[in-house]
Amino acid sequence: MTMQDVLVVGAGSTGIPIAVRLSDDPSLSILLLEAGVDHREPAVTAPDLLDGLRLAAMVHDWHYSAEAAPGRRIPYRRGKTVGGTSAINAAAAAWPRPADIEAWCGLGNPAWSWTETEPWLRRIESDCDAPDVSLHGQDGPLPIRRFREDALIPFQRAFADACREALGLPAIADHNDVRLIEGVGPWPMNLREGGVRASTMLAWLGPARGRKNLTVRSEVLVDRVLMEKGRASGVVLASGEVLRARRAVVLSAGALGTPAILLRSGIGPAAELADLGITPALNRPGVGARLYDHPAVAIRLLPRPGEAKPARDPRFQAVARTATRSGAPVFLVPVSFLDIAASPALVAEAGGAPVVSLVNAALMAPRGHGRLRLAGPDPSAAPVIELDLLRDPQDMSAMMDALRLAWRVATAVPVAAVTRGIAGMDAATVASDDLLGAYARANVGTFNHPCGTAPMGPASDPMAVADERGQVRGLDGLWIADASIMPRGLSVPPNFTLIAMGERIAAGLLAEFRGRRRADA
Repeated sequence: MTMQDVLVVGAGSTGIPIAVRLSDDPSLSILLLEAGVDHREPAVTAPDLLDGLRLAAMVHDWHYSAEAAPGRRIPYRRGKTVGGTSAINAAAAAWPRPADIEAWCGLGNPAWSWTETEPWLRRIESDCDAPDVSLHGQDGPLPIRRFREDALIPFQRAFADACREALGLPAIADHNDVRLIEGVGPWPMNLREGGVRASTMLAWLGPARGRKNLTVRSEVLVDRVLMEKGRASGVVLASGEVLRARRAVVLSAGALGTPAILLRSGIGPAAELADLGITPALNRPGVGARLYDHPAVAIRLLPRPGEAKPARDPRFQAVARTATRSGAPVFLVPVSFLDIAASPALVAEAGGAPVVSLVNAALMAPRGHGRLRLAGPDPSAAPVIELDLLRDPQDMSAMMDALRLAWRVATAVPVAAVTRGIAGMDAATVASDDLLGAYARANVGTFNHPCGTAPMGPASDPMAVADERGQVRGLDGLWIADASIMPRGLSVPPNFTLIAMGERIAAGLLAEFRGRRRADA
C-alpha cells in the first residue's frame, strides 16, 4: 500500500501543472497517475505528439463516442497519454474573454473575477510575437506563436481574404488581445520552434522529471476515491491496488474522466447511483448533469488537383471571430486538407475525393447542454455521453445563421479560386430553413471542449459539486482541477485557461498546506 502526500489523478492540461507546482515544495511527495502511456522520449516513440500542426494519432485517445444529436453518434476525442489532450490537440492557445470569467464570478465564485484571473493567464505564457507585448506574459513555460501572413498556405490565406471581403471582418494580429471583439487572423498557438506542440508534458513535466519528490505512474486506471471518516484518503485502482494520500487527492481526469470517478465513488445523484448498484456516499446531483461543448458544423470543400498536401501542410493557421444576427458569438475555422479516405460515406459525398478542406461554423456560447452518466460501475466501461447539440431552438437558429456566414466565405472569390466546389451542400440548402436545419442536424459535431460536469459554485447552489477553490463540498481532502468545475463554457478553446487553472489551484493547495503546518506548530 503506497502513501504519498498528494495524489493527482490525470496527467493532462491541469494535472501536470498541479503536480509540478506542488513538487516545488520539497517537503511534499507527489504521485501523478495517468491511464495512458508515458512517452518520455516522444521523438522516438510517438513523434506525432510533437507535431503541433496536425492532430495526433487516435492511438493516444480514449476512443469515446458521444450521441451528438438523436440518431447521430460521433467520435469524442480525449487524450490518453501523459500530457492528456494538450498532447494531441490543435495547439490553440486562446485567452478567455473577460465576460467568460466574470460569468463564473456571477454564478457564486467571486475568486474568479477577471482582475484575479488575468495575472494567472500572463504567468503561464511566454508570448514570442504579440504585437503588443505589454498585454502578455514573457516568462512563462508556455511558448505562444502565430503564423505570419506570408506563411499561410493558399487555402488559409484565401479564407482570411474571404472573411474580409465577404463579411467585412477586420484583420486581427492578436486574437488574445481581449479588447478586440471580432475579426480574422492567425491562431495563437502553443508551439515551440519548428511547429513542436508545447504540451504540458514538454513545457511543465519535462523540466521537473528529475525531482525526487515527484513520481509519475502511467498505464494505471483509477476506479474510485477511497473515503474514510468524511475524508478522501486515497484512490483504488481498477486492479484493486490502494494508493493513499496524507494531505489531498486531486482529480484532474478531465470533464469526462473526473465525473465518472466521482460517480463510481458514490458521489453524485443518489437515486441514480443506487439504480446502478453503487452505494451513495455523498448526494451531489450536479455530477454529470450538465455537459457543455461547442457545437460545430462543417462545410466541405474540394481542393483543386495538386493543392492538397495533408502530410505536409499545417492543418490549422487562421480563425475568424464574429457573431450572428442575435449576437451569438461564432468561430469560423478553416481546416486544411482533411483525409476522409477512412469514411466511404464522406468520400462518396465528395464525389470520390479522398481529401477535403473544411470551413467549420461553431457556436461558442450555446444555451443548451448535454449530460454524462455511467453505463455501470465497471471502471473499464466508457461513460454514456449525450451532448444534445442544437436541441435548443435558439442554438439551432444561431447555427443556421453561422452556416450562412460560413457559406458566404466558402463561396467567395478567394476561396473559390483554390477549390473546385462544395460537397453535400448547395445554395438551395442555404436558402431554406428546413433544408439547412436538416443539414445541421445531420452533420453537427463539436470542437471536443467538454466542461461543466462537476461545477463549482456556492453552498446555496444544489448543483454545485465543488467550491471556487476546487474542493469537493462535503468531503475533506478531495479536490477537482479540470474542465469539470467550469460552471459555464468559455467562448474560446479552453486549454490555455485550464493550464492557468492548474497553476492557480496548486497555489491554493500550497497555501492551505502551509496554513495547516503553522496551525500544527
